[in-house]
Amino acid sequence: MALTDDVLERVLDVVGKIGRTALVPWGGAEACLDTYETAIRAVADAQLNAARAFDLEPLRSALASSAHLTRDLGAAHLSSVRWILDV
Repeated sequence: MALTDDVLERVLDVVGKIGRTALVPWGGAEACLDTYETAIRAVADAQLNAARAFDLEPLRSALASSAHLTRDLGAAHLSSVRWILDV
């Protein structure tokens, strides 16, 4: 059975409904995603602050790159989840 756009749309709709229902006890999907976004920002900021604290350039670059990667992956993940949950 081929996965058509219609089937994919229905599956994502069901997954979104389940996700929104499951997140109700924690303040709803939007509140959970906002908290997750804040956590990602805090981790990335901590990595950038750690990078600024080191004088050793390779370590500084690695921490700064990690912070940018964390921020980018978090943004992509949040965008996908917001789309699925339709928040």
